[in-house]
Amino acid sequence: MDIFGNALRDRQAGLGGRLMTIRRDDGHTDAHDPDLYFAAEPFPHEIDLLKRAEGPILDVGCGAGRTLLWLQGRGFQTTGIDKSRGAVEVCLERECQDVRLFDIMDGGPDALGALAFQTAVLFGNNFGIGGTIEGGAELLRRLTRVLAPGGQILVTGLDITGTTDPSHLAYHQRNRARNRPCGEIVMRFEYEDDVGEWTQWFHPEAEELVRLAAEANLSVEAIGPAGGPFYAAALRTPR
Repeated sequence: MDIFGNALRDRQAGLGGRLMTIRRDDGHTDAHDPDLYFAAEPFPHEIDLLKRAEGPILDVGCGAGRTLLWLQGRGFQTTGIDKSRGAVEVCLERECQDVRLFDIMDGGPDALGALAFQTAVLFGNNFGIGGTIEGGAELLRRLTRVLAPGGQILVTGLDITGTTDPSHLAYHQRNRARNRPCGEIVMRFEYEDDVGEWTQWFHPEAEELVRLAAEANLSVEAIGPAGGPFYAAALRTPR
């Protein structure tokens, strides 16, 4: 069931005001407005990071195409991938140039063709696609296989340890007791009357991202706070 895609389809069709719920397996919920994926401009911390971008660019988990359209408008050659069929359909309706139904954690790099990307973008906490810390390591390995020598990976994430929310702190402690990273979560999407399957997601702490980058033979060119609860990082493959 493509709950995320259905929410984007409805928003594209003009059905605003319908919130999607992200439910964590401890019961914590977050009401999520699909409008977020249709923003005309990237967030300020994303724009700062995109100053480093070189084309061609791969947007991993492109959603409704907000980053793709912004980059296209600045002359970059872009490719977007998402495992949500609805997201891909919405991107194409919005005239994103090259969007493909593709799961980076499942499909082989050959499925993206012979194009060697100079930049891969993981915005909107999309490093979480890896699901776990082990999956995050595999995600970086897979991205290095589609990047040109000297290519880069631009990442934005949540500084999860900066929270004072008791439910988040309790969740972190539960993970520590299981000898797991604080940022590993299990969640599902709920929208209208539909309930999705539980899925794993991973919010790496900055130092965890640095360690995973080193294991994937990536250099860390920049990493640090990016305003509010966010941090931003630029990783580069060997030349």
